[in-house]
Amino acid sequence: MISSFFSKTKPINYLVLLIILVLFYVANYFILKINFDSVVFLLLILIAISLQVIGVQETVRTRKTTNTTSFAMLFFVLLCMAVPKTLQYKEIVFCNLFLMLSLNRLLALKSLKQVKQKIFDATLWICVASVFDPWVLLFLVVVFLAVYIYGTKEFKNWLVPIIAIVFFVLLISAFLVLTKNINFLENHYVIDVDTNLLESFMANFSIKPFLYIIVILMVASFVLVKQGYQGVGRIIHLRLLLVYFLVAIVVFSVQNLENKNYTILLYSFFPAAIFATNFLETFKKKRLKEAVLLVCIFFPFTLLLIDLVKK
Repeated sequence: MISSFFSKTKPINYLVLLIILVLFYVANYFILKINFDSVVFLLLILIAISLQVIGVQETVRTRKTTNTTSFAMLFFVLLCMAVPKTLQYKEIVFCNLFLMLSLNRLLALKSLKQVKQKIFDATLWICVASVFDPWVLLFLVVVFLAVYIYGTKEFKNWLVPIIAIVFFVLLISAFLVLTKNINFLENHYVIDVDTNLLESFMANFSIKPFLYIIVILMVASFVLVKQGYQGVGRIIHLRLLLVYFLVAIVVFSVQNLENKNYTILLYSFFPAAIFATNFLETFKKKRLKEAVLLVCIFFPFTLLLIDLVKK
C-alpha cells in the first residue's frame, strides 16, 4: 500500500509529505521546547524546508537521478524528521536550500547546453550558501569535478568558477560597504581547524551519525555497482552525488569536533535520499519493499521517543 502510493508523483504525494513534515516539526517545537526569536523565523524555516522537499522531487523529475516516483521525497522527509532539532539552526536550513540549487545546476550539465552559465550559477549558489556557513565552500570541489566530467574539453570552463567567486566577492563587498559592515568578511570567513583532530574526534564521537554514514556508503556502493553493471545512463550523476555526499560528511565531521550538531548532516540528505531510492528500486518483491519502507517510516519516531525518554 505504501509503496503503491509513493510510486506515483501526484500533487497528493507532495501535500501528504509536507503536512506530515510540518506537523512533526510543529509538534517538536512544543515537545522539545525550542526557543525562537519570533514566529516569523519559524515560518521561514518551515517554508525553506518545504521548498527543499519540493526541490528534491523536481530534481528527480528533471535530472532523472531515479525513476519517476515520490520515494526520494519520502526518504528526504524521513531523514529531516530524524533530526528534529533542525528548527534550532536556521542558518543550516537556509544554507542547504542554496546548496541544493547549486547541485541541481551541476546535474543539469549532463545536457551539455549552456555549460558556462550552469557552472557559474552552481558556483554562485555555493558562495551565497557560505554566507550562512563558510565551511560549505568545500563544495566547490564538486563544481570542479563537474567541470572535469562535463566541460573539460574547453579550457574557459575551468575559469568560470573563479569568475563567479570574484563576482560574488565584489557583490557582497559592495553590499557590506553600503550597510557599513565591511568587517563581516574578515570575521565570518575564518576557518579554524583543531590541531588535535584525533583527540577531538574521539571526544565527540557518536554512534548515530556514524551508523548513518556507514549505511549510506554501503547503499551507495551497492547502487553504483548495480547501475554500472546494468549500464544505466544515470551512473555519472550518481558518482557526482557520491562525491557531494562525501564532502558533506567532511563538513559535518570538521564542525562536529567543536559542537555535537547533527543538523549539519542536512547537507548530505539529498544524495542520501537519491541512493536510498535507487536501492529500493532494486527490490522486485512488493512485500520486501513494504517492509523496508515501514522500518524507515518508524525510525524517526523511534529516535524522538528515545530523546523524550532521556529527558
